[in-house]
Amino acid sequence: MIQHTKSNRFDDQGISKQSKSLTYIVLEHEEHENSHLPISPNLLTFRDKELNSKYLKTIYCHSDDSLLVSPDFKNTLLFFYLFYTLYLVVILTFSLLLHSDGKYSDQQLFYHISCCACLLTFAYMLLLSTLKSHWILMRNRHYYFVLGIVTIIYLIIGDDRVLSEILDTDYKESRFPTIAIISCFIVMMRNLLAECFYYITLLSILSLILFLSLNLGYSSLSVYSTLFEFSILFVFLVLQIFESQQTDFRTRQLFWRKTREEKAFEKKENEQESNSKVKIKTEIEVLVHICDDIKQDIKYAHSVIMFNDVKERLKRAQYALERVKKRIGHGSFLMEVKIEADSNIDEQDKAFIKENFMEVTHESTTVINRGARRTTMSDIDEKEPPFPFSNYGVAELEGVLYSVGKNWNFDVWFIYDATGHSIHIVAKYLLQKWGLGESYSISEETSDKFFQTVEKTYQNNPYHNACHGADVLHTLLYFYFQSDFLKNLNTIDTLASIVAATGHDVGHPGVTNRFLVNNRHEIALKYNDNSVLENMHCSEIYSIMGKHGCNIFEHLSSDDWIKARKLIIEMVLETDMSRHFEILGRFRTRCLNFSDLNMEVQDDKVLVLSMGLKCADIGHSAKIPILHEKWTRLVCEEFFKQGDVERSRNQPISMYCDRENADIPKSQAGFIKNICIPLFEVWCQFLKSELINKTVLDQLTQNQAMWEEKSKTKHSSVVGVGGLVVQSLTKDFSEVISLGKVMKSADDVGARPAV
Repeated sequence: MIQHTKSNRFDDQGISKQSKSLTYIVLEHEEHENSHLPISPNLLTFRDKELNSKYLKTIYCHSDDSLLVSPDFKNTLLFFYLFYTLYLVVILTFSLLLHSDGKYSDQQLFYHISCCACLLTFAYMLLLSTLKSHWILMRNRHYYFVLGIVTIIYLIIGDDRVLSEILDTDYKESRFPTIAIISCFIVMMRNLLAECFYYITLLSILSLILFLSLNLGYSSLSVYSTLFEFSILFVFLVLQIFESQQTDFRTRQLFWRKTREEKAFEKKENEQESNSKVKIKTEIEVLVHICDDIKQDIKYAHSVIMFNDVKERLKRAQYALERVKKRIGHGSFLMEVKIEADSNIDEQDKAFIKENFMEVTHESTTVINRGARRTTMSDIDEKEPPFPFSNYGVAELEGVLYSVGKNWNFDVWFIYDATGHSIHIVAKYLLQKWGLGESYSISEETSDKFFQTVEKTYQNNPYHNACHGADVLHTLLYFYFQSDFLKNLNTIDTLASIVAATGHDVGHPGVTNRFLVNNRHEIALKYNDNSVLENMHCSEIYSIMGKHGCNIFEHLSSDDWIKARKLIIEMVLETDMSRHFEILGRFRTRCLNFSDLNMEVQDDKVLVLSMGLKCADIGHSAKIPILHEKWTRLVCEEFFKQGDVERSRNQPISMYCDRENADIPKSQAGFIKNICIPLFEVWCQFLKSELINKTVLDQLTQNQAMWEEKSKTKHSSVVGVGGLVVQSLTKDFSEVISLGKVMKSADDVGARPAV
């Protein structure tokens, strides 16, 4: 194998010396390479038998299956046999015409008929053997060479001057143009033998010897006429030999280059693997390795290019590639999102984004109180709100449920106040509405028990409660059913989406991932600080499903069960806001930069459905003010409860969790501007729904303007909800629930679906 060293490359003097020639690269490279080719200079065959065998396989065998004939060689055989058959048929036809005209004897006609029949029989038997037998295929040159020699002998003897002397018949001036016939046949044999210099040379030499000996021994022509024809044939065949030598050498040279590069690559890979203790490499390591290879190739190209402008561009490419390699090596493009210094984001919003929308790491500035006890679920208030009796008729309730997935501003609190339930009522209605229970043999008892258990497993948090799960389900279905995306959904997608949406926050303790990680909570320890709440929610969903009488997936096929589980897990995990920019960047790249999302591909469908749940999870930010402000108050109260716990432990209070110093309008304006709008813009671009654009994006912009206006008037400690002014945000959750009654009397058509 050729080793690439500095001596292989061009130095500056060599480039300068040969720069006047347009072929300066080829000249020096070819001169060096030819002296190192492992090819016999006389026979043009590789010295290595294995290399010869590989070369023949490359020419004659299919790239995917070495036992099959390659398409190119099949085409070559097709053209050769078409030519060869017509070739002999033409000779036979004119032989019959000459015989009928009295210029051919019976013996001459018999000679041509018998020879052509034998040649065609042998040729087609050889064709069948070549196509059927791999052994014959790899040695087909030997047999086609024999066919060529036998055909040449037939043509030379078949010359009327020679044949009449052999058969002792009268010679008549009606001979075939033997030289032209042989010349055409040699050209066709070159193509069939893949320009093999060795066989073309043998065939040409034997043809010349046979032509000269038979014509001098039997032809009735003069010696000078015979020598003249021989000279013409000699010149033509010598040219064929030279051309075949050049073509055969070039083909083998290209094959050797390809083989050498493959061996060099394999050797390099093997050396790196043998020198590395890590047998399974990460994607980052592979990318860095590829960058190094590309950089070496650019350096080599830079060393042989003569044009200064191209050399300068290559040099810049090296520097750019080095920067890319460093960024890949540090993993910043996957794990971190940089807030640029010149952006319009103020310092408080930067801190909030870094704290809540990026991965939790142990380099956090939050100081952990080493003496503090481990957080338990008892730290969170678990006040069970009273469930009122139904205040609405069945018909009115059915009318409200009918608007699930249809009215963007559907009020889930209406369902809760009317029935004392949320998830159970909405999910049961949807399963019955779309016949999912019948489709997957889910009994009403099983579905009731599953969704009731999911609802009960939600804790009594101000925000992350069962009503939030039901509201997210409605919002997700609105995206589905108010766009063309609906046509890409099947029933198992819909069933999995219902389960994922209703259970995406099940068991939520009312604190953030960062809080659990920093306090070494058992959930964080269990899930290794990685999307701890989201992993817990997934586990809770299937734990509930494993309880007696709750397995709504009991009768799913194996394929449907796997699809549903993958979809549920991926959708729930994507709601981790600490991975917000990573998830958004990936979806934006696929959706906008490449536009290659294919809903026929399951992984792409999972990506889209996960993005839908992610948007639905913060969908309240695009609802009408009466709903949006209520959900905002609830999430702020939950943040404040976490801040109260942190204050009681003498821990630094998380951003926007300090009820005494919170600037709610400012934080909400920044949240919508920096998080919600970029997310919903790309999501709406994907959905391509004018209705969703008008309903969601327009309302999102209005809500941002509303919070900015509130921030300007410095009402950071007073939040209005549907006309009600709340002076304190420290009330119990039971008081929060009572706000739903205020909303019932709000005179806002958009706040309540038509019933």
